[in-house]
Amino acid sequence: MTFRFKASTAVVVTIAASFVLLSTTAASDNGPPASTVPIATSTTTTTTTTTTTTPPMHNPDNPFTSRATALYLKGRAGLITAAVYNVATGATFTYHNGYHDRTASIAKVDILADLLYESQQSGRALTAKQEALATSMIEASDDKAATKLWAEIGGRDAIDSFNALIGFKSTIPSWSWGDISTTPLDQLQLLKVIALPNGILDTASREYEIDLMENVIGGQQAGLGWGSPAHATVAMKDGWYDEIPTGWQVNTTGFVQYQGRFYLVTIMTASDPNETYGLNTVTTLSSDIWKYLLPR
Repeated sequence: MTFRFKASTAVVVTIAASFVLLSTTAASDNGPPASTVPIATSTTTTTTTTTTTTPPMHNPDNPFTSRATALYLKGRAGLITAAVYNVATGATFTYHNGYHDRTASIAKVDILADLLYESQQSGRALTAKQEALATSMIEASDDKAATKLWAEIGGRDAIDSFNALIGFKSTIPSWSWGDISTTPLDQLQLLKVIALPNGILDTASREYEIDLMENVIGGQQAGLGWGSPAHATVAMKDGWYDEIPTGWQVNTTGFVQYQGRFYLVTIMTASDPNETYGLNTVTTLSSDIWKYLLPR
C-alpha cells in the first residue's frame, strides 16, 4: 500500500484503528449501548399447513452481502459496524446500521475539519503552530496535539455545532474527544465534506486535510491502508484503544481511489479480545470491500 501526496485527489478512506487517545477513562458510560439491528431480515409466510422462510437476498452491488464477506463477519467476535459510500454510483451500504461506537482517534479527522472551517470563517490562515499540531495529530496520531487543537476549536460545543452543520444525525458528544459516540453513517458525512466538493470546506481546506490523511505513518495504516491495493491512493485515519473491561475498540475511516473506483468507508469494531484481533478485522473487511464493491 503506497501513500503519497496528491492534494487534488478526492479520495478518502476512514479507518478507526488508532492509538490510545482518551484524555478521560476509556470506560466512559457516555452514549447508548450498541443496538441489535440484524444484518439482514427474513420474511416468513404461513399457511394452514406450511411455513416458508425466505433467506436474505444477495445484492451483488453490496460488498457486505458477498458470500465470502458474510461468512467472515459471521465468524468474528465482538461488535462490528461499517458503512461505505460508492462515489461512482451514489449508493450507500451499511453493516449493522444503528450501532454506536466510540470514535477513538478517528475523531482527529473531525477536529481538523472543524479547525479548517473556523479558519475559513475568521478569514485567517492556520498559524505555523496549528499546522505543526495538525500534521502530528493526523500523520502520527499524536494525542497531545489533538487535545491542544480540541481546546483551540472550542471543545465539545464547537465540534457538536460543526457536526450538526455537516449533517450528523446520531452522534452523541462528549467532553473527551476520543469518547464521542458515533455511527459509520455519520462519519461518512464527514468524509464527504473532506473528499468531495461542498459548500462547507473550500478546496484549499479539503486538499490540506487530504494531504495529511494520505501521509499517515506506517504504524497508522491498518485497515484501509493495509487492506487496499498497493498502488491505490488512500486517505485515512485509524483509531484504537483498550476499553476496559469490554475489550478493544478498533476503527478505520477514509477514502480510496484506484483504477477508476472511488469510495468512502468507515469501519468500527468494539469488544475485540485484543488489539491484533481488531486490526485484523478492519484490515480484512477493508480488503473485502475493495474486492466486492461494484463496479470493479
